[in-house]
Amino acid sequence: MGIPDRIILTLYTFLMAVFALLMVGLTLSLLPDGPLVAMISSLPGDWRFTIGGVIVFLISIRLLLAGLGVFGGSSTLVLSDTENGKTSVSKRALEDYIADIAQEVYGIYRVKVVVTMEDRTTIHANIHACLEPGVNVFETTEEVKDNVKETIKKVTGLDVKNIEVYFKKIKSSGKEQG
Repeated sequence: MGIPDRIILTLYTFLMAVFALLMVGLTLSLLPDGPLVAMISSLPGDWRFTIGGVIVFLISIRLLLAGLGVFGGSSTLVLSDTENGKTSVSKRALEDYIADIAQEVYGIYRVKVVVTMEDRTTIHANIHACLEPGVNVFETTEEVKDNVKETIKKVTGLDVKNIEVYFKKIKSSGKEQG
């Protein structure tokens, strides 16, 4: 579920919480029911409520589809699909594994990885990490790329076509610089 869907879900959840409190307040007679009855009796023929209903319905459908994984790509990568069965790995597991491989290189810490799949045999990896002071950025980057490509090919059979490494911070004399 992407960021826009999470924002919509948050707003939708807030709306449903307000509605639930309104219903509890009405059923326990904590709120007067006169204004609600007047509003409900004015619904027929009022296009504003129709548009509001359609918007809430569309948001509900969008959230349902996002929850089913229709938007935002798959959360698993299929490694093989033969008549004997299918082998797959979750993107999260692959991202965590690549992060572990990258952190094995001296001078790298706080690694986060995002994997995208180009086709059934090729992936791209975006690695975001922090760097210790005094290490050679270019040598470290090449070592990370080589280790990730070799290990992922050996373990999963996937080719890592493109690896982008972003260093967010370089630690310096006990403080981190951003």
